[in-house]
Amino acid sequence: MTKSRFFSDVIETSSFVFAVAGADDEVVLETIRLALNQNLGKFLLFGKKEDKTLTANENVTWIQTDTAEAAAQGAILAVKNKEADILVKGFIPTATLMHHVLKKENGLRTDQLLSQIAIFDIPTYHKPLLITDCAMNVAPKTKEKIAITENAVAVAHQIGITNPKIALLSAVEEVTAKMPSTVEAQEVVQHFDNTIAISGPLALDVAISKEAALHKGITDSSAGEADILIAPNIETGNALYKSLVYFAGARVGSAVVGAKVPIVISSRNDTPENKLASFILTVRLVGK
Repeated sequence: MTKSRFFSDVIETSSFVFAVAGADDEVVLETIRLALNQNLGKFLLFGKKEDKTLTANENVTWIQTDTAEAAAQGAILAVKNKEADILVKGFIPTATLMHHVLKKENGLRTDQLLSQIAIFDIPTYHKPLLITDCAMNVAPKTKEKIAITENAVAVAHQIGITNPKIALLSAVEEVTAKMPSTVEAQEVVQHFDNTIAISGPLALDVAISKEAALHKGITDSSAGEADILIAPNIETGNALYKSLVYFAGARVGSAVVGAKVPIVISSRNDTPENKLASFILTVRLVGK
């Protein structure tokens, strides 16, 4: 089985600008150092305590802000004023950043639902795997799952997956009212009416293993070959995300999409390398 290589490909020098809200944290700063070493772009850093060894780099500008609120608003205004291309949550509460993102006057909202999407390089899977939503939408119903799927398909297209195979996850393949996620999966599939390659409900093994799918007699186009997994709820998505990182040694990058620019909101426990992977993902999104 060929190891997937989404994060192994060389990225050309980028001129994109990252606006980092809450940059005064060692893990955040280490990620920025890694990004600078890869020539990923330029950085506007909003925070309390300037790191002068970092700001000596000509691609780094420090903007003094004394509160999380000020850091969030400053970074968002940089994006709004087209001084930055990508918004990054540093060491500030997610709720603080998203409060300002959702303010209509800040100009980042669109008509699309905001959702989080993660892309994994998994040693035992033969291609990059997208999973959504692991962090934003707690208990999406059919309408929200349709929007989450639309966002995921758009991301897949932006990173070069032209005809992504999508699996709506549940515990079983049978539709039963006793398990609402199966009903919602069926409704999402019906909504798209064969316009995209989408199947569901599918259990995880059937979604990613041809052998498991054949053993169960399931021949849907996405069975065993999923590019995108749509989680039924945040608990499933979050647990799957962390299981792949901690048990399978996966490398992961993630972003919030659906706004006018991609937003990096990494897990607090993500390593600098995985936070860097999120930067790489967003560079590819804005570069398309």
